[in-house]
Amino acid sequence: MSDTTTATEALPIVERSRVSVVPAPGRTKLVTVPVDGGPVPMGVHGPVAEHYRVPMDQVEPHATTLDYVVGAATGCLAGTFGGMLGALGQPVTDGALVAEGEGEIVDDGGVLRIARITVRYRLRLAHGVDEAKVRRAHDRHTQRCPVARSLAGGIPIHTRLDLGEAAAE
Repeated sequence: MSDTTTATEALPIVERSRVSVVPAPGRTKLVTVPVDGGPVPMGVHGPVAEHYRVPMDQVEPHATTLDYVVGAATGCLAGTFGGMLGALGQPVTDGALVAEGEGEIVDDGGVLRIARITVRYRLRLAHGVDEAKVRRAHDRHTQRCPVARSLAGGIPIHTRLDLGEAAAE
């Protein structure tokens, strides 16, 4: 068991996230997470499968664990930004806010890893919502996102905000 001492050890533990993983055929893992149960299949596809020499004609493709990290970061950032927008009176449902994440996967000495994550937001600014406050929320939201804070120092995360036409009243 690896035990690394960090500066965060002095912080109070609020929750322990417990997952279980069961290996399955074809480089697939069946992962059970809290509340939603599972199992969720995680495996390989495309260039990741090619890198690890997994013959895709013999296995079913699944999202990789790297895809799930990118998805978790994008989802958490969108939720954090959406919450901040809601406090400003800016709607985020019905297509008013769309977030798209992209993780750049690199070959680092034979090990694939996420080099950076970029999240692009498209926001339909509602009438009467202060654009400057929306931009300020965008500038600050990564520091309030649990996943972005967890990945900080290991994976650079960049976000971009594109404002569209105002939503109909």
